[in-house]
Amino acid sequence: MNQLRNPFPSPTPLEKVLLKEMVSVASRCYERGWSWGTAGNFSIRGAHGLIWQSPSGLCKGDLRADLFVPLDLKTESPIDSTTQKPSAEMPVHAGIYKNISDAICVVHTHPPHVVAASREKKYLEFQGQEMSKALGAQSHTDDLVVAVLPNATPEEMKLYSGRVGAGLGPVAKVLILEGHGVWAWGKTPMEALGYIEALETLCRRI
Repeated sequence: MNQLRNPFPSPTPLEKVLLKEMVSVASRCYERGWSWGTAGNFSIRGAHGLIWQSPSGLCKGDLRADLFVPLDLKTESPIDSTTQKPSAEMPVHAGIYKNISDAICVVHTHPPHVVAASREKKYLEFQGQEMSKALGAQSHTDDLVVAVLPNATPEEMKLYSGRVGAGLGPVAKVLILEGHGVWAWGKTPMEALGYIEALETLCRRI
């Protein structure tokens, strides 16, 4: 027998803590000019196969924890169709959660140097950079390569979760779409933001 899904789920106490921290991270991205207008989207992995996803069409400087939309990770569909719509780029978040079992939080924003460096590229390569260690390299002497996936049209984005695996490397916890921006994941929103800050620093030197 299929278990009925609660149509009005509530975040657990831990999820409430993570959502509050995610709101702070979204505000930092907005204040830095990385998520102006309605740009950027944010999520956490919830209990019982849920994703809590930031809503579409909202200024990220005005994001609140109670505005996150619950979705079913398996179907990538909102639990309650009457709530606010999730971000149109939710499939990228879903693809990360489906491929990375320990990804708890995903931050997506548009740091300008990452966006510029990724245009017309299939990968970014960093050599001899101390900051590479912040993205998982064992030493500054190691080469760090991050794949760049093609950007998607709105129609292509609906099925994009199945393409995410091709952009996931063995080291850096970041995913880049060409000329668009970066998604990063971690156990907390601040951890994910730290990876984006490290990548933006590296891209300043390209």
